[in-house]
Amino acid sequence: MIQELSMDNFKGFSSPMLIRRGGGGGRIRFGRLSLIIGTNASGKSNIRDGLRFIHGVSRGYNLAEIIGEKYGEGGEPQWKGIRGGVRETVTRDGNPVAKAFTFAVKTKLTAEDASGTARYSITVDIGDKTKPPTIVDESLRISTEEADSFRTKEQAGPGQVAVYIRRPTAKKTLGPALTLRSDQPALTQLPHDERCFDAVRDQCKAFLRTIASMRFLDLDPNSLRRPSIPGQTVLGDKGENLSSVLQAICRVAASKEALIEWTRELTPLDVVDLKFPEVSLEGKIQLQLVEKGGREISAESASDGTLRFLAFAAAVLGTEPARFYFFEEIENGIHPNRAHLLISLLRAATRDGTIQVVGTTHSPALLSFLDKEALRDASLVYRAGSVSKIRSFADIPALWELPPRTRSGELHGSGWFENVAAFLESEGAE
Repeated sequence: MIQELSMDNFKGFSSPMLIRRGGGGGRIRFGRLSLIIGTNASGKSNIRDGLRFIHGVSRGYNLAEIIGEKYGEGGEPQWKGIRGGVRETVTRDGNPVAKAFTFAVKTKLTAEDASGTARYSITVDIGDKTKPPTIVDESLRISTEEADSFRTKEQAGPGQVAVYIRRPTAKKTLGPALTLRSDQPALTQLPHDERCFDAVRDQCKAFLRTIASMRFLDLDPNSLRRPSIPGQTVLGDKGENLSSVLQAICRVAASKEALIEWTRELTPLDVVDLKFPEVSLEGKIQLQLVEKGGREISAESASDGTLRFLAFAAAVLGTEPARFYFFEEIENGIHPNRAHLLISLLRAATRDGTIQVVGTTHSPALLSFLDKEALRDASLVYRAGSVSKIRSFADIPALWELPPRTRSGELHGSGWFENVAAFLESEGAE
């Protein structure tokens, strides 16, 4: 589970002037279900970019591939880089010297590894026209240990960096130093380096497991409608394979009945069954909603909102769910009067903590249906001058002093959160 992400000098999160003064940056905490609100251009999508960078690290890519693009041996795209590429990763504010950004992520270790948490930090020099992005500083700390598992301390020659690792017999000191490539995170080099101690390799792998299973879904109605082959049980990033993923879910009677019930509540359709007939010579199937009386409505003519809702269900209830999902503008296509169904679905999926959902939203209705835990895990992103900042709802004292029946969605719709953030900024509150 990802508990916290910090960003320094990344896009709008702090300026070089603030960093020189020892301030700035953005930190966001995540719970099982975390919504992010904020006006357009406040910086919500930059949080997604920061999480995607961490995910790129987990996939073993080098820095140029994470920030740029990654292609397979046949030229097929495997990874779409960070929006804006190298030029727009750091906050320059007219300062050509500023060319490094830092991420720090805190995660809860999986049950099969150990108890406790892990904190990983990486600082990247974005380079220039003649030099690729390189590691400036990098470290991993497991909460049950008294010293870092490893830390990068200095360059070790052209294209190389010295990485100090912790000896199994040493509690607080690091050494020896290994020379590794400076254009790829040490975190993904050490597990394959036989010179590294087994304990350090295992700790790197344990942390990587906490960030490896991440999905960033950007659902597209045309992709949701497209037929798919039975047995394709992973929803594509744009919603590909929706029909076959739903078919796999519906093999469990209770899950099928839940989908039918949610669809009934979401739409005016009196749905009594979900079918998946073949619709092509290749054996592809397509979802059909069956109403009472026998009328059948295919995915081709179903509404965008209905398909998006079913895609959320397919993602979190599927036979091969990810551990972490990020949805931008999660409310798209969902009527405000039905927002409670989306929240109910996501609360049910994240209840046991094996799945985590983060979503950006402009919808006041969604906030009104959050329970107290999810409301505390929500965050506001706002601009303070040219800088993006993040404030957890848990850190807005005025919110918790309001009458119990106050609807947070109404506060969101009135601009209350932004006004309170502006007041706290003027008061210098942290």
